[in-house]
Amino acid sequence: MRWVSMTYDHREHAGNAGDLWKHFLLSAAAAYLLSTSDHLVYAESHAGYPEYRLEPDGEWRWGIGRCWQLRSEVESPYFAVLEEMNGDQLLRYPGSAQIVLRLGRTLGRRVLAELWDISEDVGKSWRSCPGVHFHLGDGFSGVMKLLKISAPGLLLIDPPSPEDHDRAIDLLTEAENRGWSAMSWHIMDNVEFPECLDLHPLTFHDVGLEGGRWRGCIVAVSSGDVILRRRLRSCAERFRSTLRRLVAGQDVV
Repeated sequence: MRWVSMTYDHREHAGNAGDLWKHFLLSAAAAYLLSTSDHLVYAESHAGYPEYRLEPDGEWRWGIGRCWQLRSEVESPYFAVLEEMNGDQLLRYPGSAQIVLRLGRTLGRRVLAELWDISEDVGKSWRSCPGVHFHLGDGFSGVMKLLKISAPGLLLIDPPSPEDHDRAIDLLTEAENRGWSAMSWHIMDNVEFPECLDLHPLTFHDVGLEGGRWRGCIVAVSSGDVILRRRLRSCAERFRSTLRRLVAGQDVV
């Protein structure tokens, strides 16, 4: 079957305020899980390209661009990955799976990545990447099947549309039931979540970031690992406080 790609293209948005929050928390979760085992199964329901070139007028200026020069103030595997890719000058931005794969290499751990997308071009971009199994197709149904046959790992759900909210929550719930740790990214748009989930909201303007027509985003987390959930809550609060202290009120770079 030939799948037709959606019009959404993340290349226009790479490194924006939503990516900043999502990838900060994803890297913290991945680094912790990689530190507890010699390998990690990583699944992503809607993968993008391995990396993106940051254009001079891109949305990244209002996200990672607002705090890049302040990265020494925040100890995070997220900034470590970006520095490894770029050095001092920020030119390239990693996709979510690339962040996890790079952390695995840095820590000497094996990452087995199961990625889904309906774009053939995205699939081609992952062909030469070791440890990656790319699936051309619907990520919601594909990941649901994977959860039933795979050893538990880390799952990222990044729905392409706010209309996919309920399907993302279903995956989060099933993942935790199967022993996985799962994260789902959502636009802050009057959506409801089950009480069992940990919610990590970020209102962009409050911390000196800009998100265009969106006022903020939420990363929802489900996991039976109490230590992981506690660590993510602590990391999220420290990062929010740092952004309020150092970024809010600055001019865009």
